[in-house]
Amino acid sequence: MVRHAIPPERLRWQPDTKDIPGDSTRDIPVLDGTLGQDAAAEALQYAIASPGHNQHVFLRGPRGSGRRRLLDSVFSSLRPEARQSRDFCFVHNFSNPDRPRLIVLSRGDGRPFQKQMHRIALFVRERLPDILANDPIRGRREARREAAERDIRLLLRPLEKKLEAEGLALTRSQAGPNARLQVSVRIMGKPVSQEEFRNMVARKQATEEDRKKFDERIKSYDEEIQKISRQIRKKWQQAQQHIEQIDITETARIMGEMTAEVSQRFKADGIETFLREIIDDVLEKRIGHETSQLADPTVLYGVNVLNMGREGSGAPTVSTSAVSPASLFGTVDPAWRSGGRAVASFQGIRSGTLIQADGGFLILDAEDLANEPEVFRQLLRILRAGEVAIAAPTADWSQAAQSLRPEAVPVDVGVILVGDRVAYDRLESISREFSRRFRLLADLEASVARDAEGIDRTCRFISAVVQQEQLPPLTRPALAAVVEISARLSDQPSRLTTRIGRLAEIVREAAFLASRDDESEIGREHVESAFGRIRRRAGLPSAGRTQQSVDSGLVRLRGRTAGQLNVITRERLAEEIFGTPARLSVTIARARNASLSLESGDHELPVRQFLLPMIAELLHLDELPPLHAALSIDPAMQADDAGATLLAQVCGLIAVLAGHAIRQDLAVIGSVDPRGQVGRVDFVNERIEAYFDACSQSGLNGQQGVIIPAVDRDRLSLDKRVIRACTNDQFQVIPVAGIPEAVERLTGKTAGTWKEDAFPEDSVLGMARRALVK
Repeated sequence: MVRHAIPPERLRWQPDTKDIPGDSTRDIPVLDGTLGQDAAAEALQYAIASPGHNQHVFLRGPRGSGRRRLLDSVFSSLRPEARQSRDFCFVHNFSNPDRPRLIVLSRGDGRPFQKQMHRIALFVRERLPDILANDPIRGRREARREAAERDIRLLLRPLEKKLEAEGLALTRSQAGPNARLQVSVRIMGKPVSQEEFRNMVARKQATEEDRKKFDERIKSYDEEIQKISRQIRKKWQQAQQHIEQIDITETARIMGEMTAEVSQRFKADGIETFLREIIDDVLEKRIGHETSQLADPTVLYGVNVLNMGREGSGAPTVSTSAVSPASLFGTVDPAWRSGGRAVASFQGIRSGTLIQADGGFLILDAEDLANEPEVFRQLLRILRAGEVAIAAPTADWSQAAQSLRPEAVPVDVGVILVGDRVAYDRLESISREFSRRFRLLADLEASVARDAEGIDRTCRFISAVVQQEQLPPLTRPALAAVVEISARLSDQPSRLTTRIGRLAEIVREAAFLASRDDESEIGREHVESAFGRIRRRAGLPSAGRTQQSVDSGLVRLRGRTAGQLNVITRERLAEEIFGTPARLSVTIARARNASLSLESGDHELPVRQFLLPMIAELLHLDELPPLHAALSIDPAMQADDAGATLLAQVCGLIAVLAGHAIRQDLAVIGSVDPRGQVGRVDFVNERIEAYFDACSQSGLNGQQGVIIPAVDRDRLSLDKRVIRACTNDQFQVIPVAGIPEAVERLTGKTAGTWKEDAFPEDSVLGMARRALVK
């Protein structure tokens, strides 16, 4: 074993087999709920069991942490009752068509109400005309017409006698209110019109003098004829009004009986008004009038039920990933008629998920909602007001559709947002009201203790996955492998991950591998192979870039070089973290002031301003002389990863000041605080494995390795390939507790200890100090 290196048996934590609660998942009871989220479950239970008072919930945790599984578990155990039980129905508003009327019924009554109104509409369209045309009603109308005709004949009789005495006759060209009265000459007992008499004059059957005499006599009756004609029209108008009243009275009676059934069965504000308006519309527009241009009764008198009644009394739980205004709050879809003309109607009103979740809970993806700030602000306004105003889209819709303004729909909904910390912070930045409305924070823990209880719960979760998905059982060694991977994924000392989605993914692929091998159980080799396969698929781009960096000489893995050392950055690919070997270059030049810069790729990164004062303190100087330290890292890394290179930055600066070359077969990772203490880095296993892979590709020589913070030893869970190479003294993982120790490993020289106001002359720190105090 290489001196200073961590022993191979300490490079991968393994659980005590006694802590695995069974020889197989067959023997292990399933986990009820999710893994290690008691505090979050408690917050959810309170929010679901006691909703209201704007106690909306934010369930916070990364994807794959079992957020939805926890929700499902809490809802399944509580089975909350609906706080409200109602159906929302929109009907036509006859007095204000642009403002459709909302009728709120008890849940389950919406559909029967709709059917009843459809039956009434069909009756008006199809049966009412036949009923009004049947024998009893038709007989009453005919009797009234006959009575009017009798009255008219009595009215005409005195005039007829008067005309007869003068040799004239009264004729009516047609019956009814438009009858035309005309005075004619009576010849041989028959009436002859003035036109016919002129023809007789032309044929010499009468004289012109006779014609003039008769014309004068006929004209003398013009005033009386006009008076009687007016009386006749009046009598016919009265008769027609009586006839129409017969239809109206009969229709009102029939419609009153039909609508009475509806008003007796369904009790809600607005129903009585709606039914009266329907009766008025039928009586005013559909009795005695042309109806071909009117709206179909089945449309105009219909009911648009926004939410269907549900069986049982359980609270509705609606989950959606769509966060558009239409999907959340509802919209108005116009109906299209011939010619492409959009017609806005209450029938086009569509509910959103907020209305569908009335009386229960709406579950939304917070990350999607954060991408729609205006939608989020509108949601907050609705939660504040307790009602939804449904509106048509503002773009690419007709003016008619946009002018429709349905009455606001009251809603009582508990909203549960599910997202990570980034989404939470983004929503908080969008509106300060967010934290007031979503006062209950159910925070998912990223890990659980790596103790017997944590191991037991992890195994019980795996047992639940196997049972629910009908997978082959896992053996005790396979379960131990899952627990080891869980420790690695937690990326924390003495902790196990709660990313149950990731663990389930590994078990599913392990089941596939076991099935491919015709094995009835999942063994350790299947679990380890599955984990490796998943990472390899995601990490192909990273592996290709690493190989290119080595082949091009950008990253050197042998020899010594002044002002250059190897670091290991990280990147995320397909939800996996991979390390990437990179080159840190250090140059120091005299300047007017002491300064430090850090570049990565083609952009400058923020620097830790405490580094130069800390180096001065390490070298026992009051301050550094005027100099500029320029650092660059290539390939480019993410700004938030710069902390993992701080130990390398300090070691590189000291080595350059001392004039020592740096070993290129070692890489160094570690953070440093302002006091010079070496601290942890994230994803230490992934970084080590990345450097090992790069060294393996160029050939292991026994000198290569990675320097890590000593505090990260308990987090090691390295791949067996790395452990095997370390066992064979081909690779090494070297812990350091402080900066001097890291400097010694990188330079191969003694760092030096401050004694009697000086460092040893040949020490690295001593030489660096002398370079600064010249």
